[in-house]
Amino acid sequence: MAAPDQIEDLDLFYRRLNSFPPDILRLKNLKHLRLRTCRIGDLPVDIAYLTGLTTLDMGETSLTNLTPAAGNLVNLTRLWLNDNALTSLPREIGRLSNLEYLNLDRNQLAALPEETGSLHALKWLRLNNNQLHALPDDLSGLAQNLKTLYLMGNPIPDEERIRIRKAIPNCTVYFDGAR
Repeated sequence: MAAPDQIEDLDLFYRRLNSFPPDILRLKNLKHLRLRTCRIGDLPVDIAYLTGLTTLDMGETSLTNLTPAAGNLVNLTRLWLNDNALTSLPREIGRLSNLEYLNLDRNQLAALPEETGSLHALKWLRLNNNQLHALPDDLSGLAQNLKTLYLMGNPIPDEERIRIRKAIPNCTVYFDGAR
């Protein structure tokens, strides 16, 4: 078995975990952490110490709150938070300047923090089946690299759809199955 300082990839998919294993926080060289389908609830604040993480998969984990400390995971390039019960995101998500892929499908988000619009490295953003009526006012950061935006299943009015398309013209945007 590898020593804790040698583990870079930890895949706990489909394990029957009911809480976040605190031993994970000792894995200082961890780059990829996959906890999909583990019913662990919320991330501990100490997740901020895993600054080397580039991939974090927390899909289907009964997550109700994303700690602001997650904003310290500045090396993240991929973040899956889909199929949870998130009603909001912390402003600190805007500090994830290397984030390229973000999946927030099937949560209960009614709004995104303005800082989401500054995620300039983002290429792929999934927001399907939330409660969104609008995106942040300033989407100029997203316009740099965003290639695909999924907004199906959200009650976004036509005038907001037009604004979004104008703000990120080089991005393919999906609204209810149509581009």
